[in-house]
Amino acid sequence: MAKELESKSSMVKMRLTQEDISLTQARRLLAFATTQIPGEIRAKYFHDQGISIVSEDVQVDAISIAPLEFHAMVHVELLYKGDMVRSSERTREKINDRLQDLAQRYCAETVHKEILRT
Repeated sequence: MAKELESKSSMVKMRLTQEDISLTQARRLLAFATTQIPGEIRAKYFHDQGISIVSEDVQVDAISIAPLEFHAMVHVELLYKGDMVRSSERTREKINDRLQDLAQRYCAETVHKEILRT
C-alpha cells in the first residue's frame, strides 16, 4: 500500500440541535455517530510527482435518545505517495475507513471547540 503523506479535513456544514450541550453529552453523542461516504471515492494520480490525492465528502450523523442530534458534512483529503487510482479492493476499504475515521475525529474536535467557546 502507498504511504500516506498528509491529511486535511474541513467542515462543509454542521448542525447540532442543542446549543447548551455538555462535553460529556457531546462525547456520548459522537461515540455512536455513523459515517458514510455518499458516492464513489475520487482519487487523482499525478504521475510526474508520483503522488495521489484522495478527496471525498464524508457524512457524519448522530442521534441520541435525548433531543440531541448532530449532522455534518466533512471534506477530507489524503495525500499519498504512489498510485491510488489503480488500488486493490482491500486498499480501497482501508482508504474508506481512514476517511471516515478522520471525519469523525474532526467532528469531535470541532464540537469540543464549539462547546468551549460558548
